Amino acid sequence: MSPNRRSVLQGIGVLSASAVLPAGTALADSGETAGLRVAHASPDAPAVDVYVDGAKAVADLEFGSVTDYLEVPTGDREIAVNVAGTETTVFGPVTVTLAAEDYSAVALGEVTSDDTTFTVSLLQDTNGANLDDEARIRAVHASPDAPAVDVTVNDGALTVFEDLAFGESSGYAVVPAAEYNIEIRPAGGGDPVFETTATLAAGSTYTAFAEGYLTPDDEPADESFSLLLSEDASAPPRGDGAGGPPQGVPGNGRGPN
Repeated sequence: MSPNRRSVLQGIGVLSASAVLPAGTALADSGETAGLRVAHASPDAPAVDVYVDGAKAVADLEFGSVTDYLEVPTGDREIAVNVAGTETTVFGPVTVTLAAEDYSAVALGEVTSDDTTFTVSLLQDTNGANLDDEARIRAVHASPDAPAVDVTVNDGALTVFEDLAFGESSGYAVVPAAEYNIEIRPAGGGDPVFETTATLAAGSTYTAFAEGYLTPDDEPADESFSLLLSEDASAPPRGDGAGGPPQGVPGNGRGPN
């Protein structure tokens, strides 16, 4: 499959694990808070620090990592991204308006190539009510040298997402809770360029980040194409109604709302 690159506009749009502040840490006093996490999906970018309103909220976040949700005051917030440990700003500062919802800020694109612009895209997350025997999943295309793709499961038996281009995120799909073979294919059909097996748990919400390079030998960083599956929120255990971080998975959402 030959690379087909598409640029994204620099700015904030409506788009494993290390967090400096644990989930539930408030950056300032406020009546309402938003949940904000950061995903580093730029394959040639160094580790970064993320600032919210001039305060360092996340430090030394490396490619392929997703933080836990941080509690951030609602309203207008200023976000900037620096090379880790320096005053060199690679994105922002820009102002975004946050409601009392969960969000994912996804760093994607490239810093050493003109093919795709490094940017941060802001996604509103749906980490809401339990799904009984189903799971909720969406996909984010963050591979700079990959063309538009389809996401299929179980040897193409079901196409979950179609024609997802670089820089785009899908809507959420609700699927039966089960183990799946997940395949990334060229849009419109063809053999998978990547596949993996994952178990989607009942009542949980996931984001699948397609990241890295299809042809890393021809690119500025040796980061091969992969699929990072983040469990964004999990159902509370049956019986006691108490929620908690999913085992071994960063980025647990704020639960039913």
